[in-house]
Amino acid sequence: MTETEHLNIPSQQPKLLEDLRKEKLRIERLIKDCDELARKALMTEETKSLLRQHRAGLVELLSDYENSVERDFLLILEELERERLKAEKSFMALDELRRELEIANEALQFLDSQKTQLLAKLEDQKHALERQSREDGLTGLYNRRFLDITLAQEFERSSRFRHPFSAAIADIDHFKQINDKFSHQIGDEVIRTVAQILKNTCRTMDILGRYGGEEFVIGFVETPLPNATAACEKIRRSVEEFNWLMVHPDLRVTLSIGVAENVKAVNHEKMLSEADKKLYEAKRAGRNLVRY
Repeated sequence: MTETEHLNIPSQQPKLLEDLRKEKLRIERLIKDCDELARKALMTEETKSLLRQHRAGLVELLSDYENSVERDFLLILEELERERLKAEKSFMALDELRRELEIANEALQFLDSQKTQLLAKLEDQKHALERQSREDGLTGLYNRRFLDITLAQEFERSSRFRHPFSAAIADIDHFKQINDKFSHQIGDEVIRTVAQILKNTCRTMDILGRYGGEEFVIGFVETPLPNATAACEKIRRSVEEFNWLMVHPDLRVTLSIGVAENVKAVNHEKMLSEADKKLYEAKRAGRNLVRY
């Protein structure tokens, strides 16, 4: 039985009670008819006896209606009314529970969306921290710490498989004078621009990092010394020929570069130390040079 059907039963009480009372009135009229017929009609004793029996049955039926049927029916109706009220309370409680569940579901959906946003934010922060742990903030190249880790890994790999691996240290010539003459903001722009030239000139497989200040390190993967030297010469020319007027009308920037390979070095630090020696040879020879 549905909720609506259950709740509609008590609403039928007046009609059912009225039908019951009509039936009682019909029996009373039949008794009266029996009495009228007994007074007016000419009947045999046998017919009169049957009429009296019929009237006695009607009186008994009327008594049953008065004493039992109507009372029982009213009791049933009262019970139904109690059940209806209980059902209404149950349905009200269910409606309240549904509303509470809807509110709880909305709250859960809101919390879930907040959780999703928080997880996305945490993921972004994680990636940002990972970038910060490996990238130089000014140039986007590898920072000194991550550069050392990557160079050490590549040196170990190339040595194990006896593959060529070269490294270069590049230094911006007279960088202190650039800062002093044009400002530190111009100096930062020079560093960023040189880093971009390195990105544009080197291969994606090469290792690029800012070693500190105005110094950069390039790891030439799978590259012997002559090829790495040629690549460094290309980098040197790209910096020298860059249109520095876009940064400042009086600006001129050059690089000095020292190059070394892994053939004689026992680790990447020794290879970088050799490249650093070659860098200072380039400085002493007049700058804007590549030495190997």
